[in-house]
Amino acid sequence: MNASNPPGGPGPSRRALCAGLIGALAFPPLRAAAEKRCRDATRAPAYARAVPTALGDVDPRILWGAHLEGESIYDQAFLAALQKEKPRVIVMGSSLKYGSLHPVSTACERKADGKTYSTWTEVDDIVDVATRIGAKVRGDALIWNDWLPDWVKALAKTKSKAARARLAGAFESHFADVFAHFATLDRDRGAQIMPWCGLVNEPLEPWSLVTGHDRWRQGPWLSAFEPGPGGAPGYIFKAFEFAEKYGGPTKTAFYLNEANCESDRFGRAMRPALLELVDQLLHAGRKLDAVGLEAHLVPQWMDDPRRPDWKPFKAFLDDLAARGLQIYITELDVNDCMIEDMTERDKLVADYVHGFVATCVSCTAVKMITSWDFSDNYSWYRADEGPSSTFRTLGRWANCGPRWACPRPTPYDENLAPKSARDALARALSGSANR
Repeated sequence: MNASNPPGGPGPSRRALCAGLIGALAFPPLRAAAEKRCRDATRAPAYARAVPTALGDVDPRILWGAHLEGESIYDQAFLAALQKEKPRVIVMGSSLKYGSLHPVSTACERKADGKTYSTWTEVDDIVDVATRIGAKVRGDALIWNDWLPDWVKALAKTKSKAARARLAGAFESHFADVFAHFATLDRDRGAQIMPWCGLVNEPLEPWSLVTGHDRWRQGPWLSAFEPGPGGAPGYIFKAFEFAEKYGGPTKTAFYLNEANCESDRFGRAMRPALLELVDQLLHAGRKLDAVGLEAHLVPQWMDDPRRPDWKPFKAFLDDLAARGLQIYITELDVNDCMIEDMTERDKLVADYVHGFVATCVSCTAVKMITSWDFSDNYSWYRADEGPSSTFRTLGRWANCGPRWACPRPTPYDENLAPKSARDALARALSGSANR
């Protein structure tokens, strides 16, 4: 979600806020201190799960999973709790982003203490975890106008013809590197590791779109290429072109990922804008297999926060399905910050998860639902390392009110115990399986 750019000016991206350890944890010279996060003020009451079936087993039609990045990859207690739910998809949260793989140059390496380290280590560690759990890997956000290294930003600022050519070359090499690396992993393991890959992340800018201004997220990739068909950013079409060139033989499903389509605040503008972009890609003959919808649910952004109406979003899902596309719900969680009482907040999160997921699985084109995150202790909403951190700015961009408690937006709590949201998700998935 582009939660970082509220009216009044852009701020740091949400993934920059929640992933300070990306690509570093595997190397002692690069190991960073654990990210500071808010904690529950009191211990949550015990909750006995009502649906014993593992989330990954509830509906064979729906691939359920969660994302990994930073500390969570190496937290054995966290991984043990996740494995019990039998995820069928593990999402690479940040390890395939451009800034993660190419922090200092087009080379896939970083330097620290006079030494050079491969930036593939976190990727490979996630693949190892997924293999051990018995899940496949989903690549995420190869191209995004956030999460870019300083050398790319500096190159883009020159705005010369030579600089644009270098940016275009750096852009293409990223696709060559990613798909070559996974081709090697596939050969070594005798199976396809990454059946799905998100090529372009959040191309639309909701804050500007709803006010009638420029709809496209600004950044180096936007300015590196001439506009594509229909005036849409050229980098989007190039991303699919290069994915087909370098990853086509792998039979990977390519998808476009976007946020803010489910809310009343932004969805009325975002949904038709995204459909227009989808139609342009399809008309251009690009290999678009699916659309990813993030689904960071914000009750305060619904017309009625207590009784959200998901029918407009369901109509949007049907519009995507009518185009022959699959749909992935890529980053499901619930921002519960408008309530302080823990019991009320857990009920709100559970109600939103159940209502939203039940709506999604009623559309047969929805094939995947992934939680972002699996447990509260790793939620990006809890990042609290400074004045610009997500938790400190919830009231500014999410209409939380003057006070808010530490968020509880995921299926499991900070002590890795299941919550009512976990069973709400299971019941919603059961509704699909029992149709």
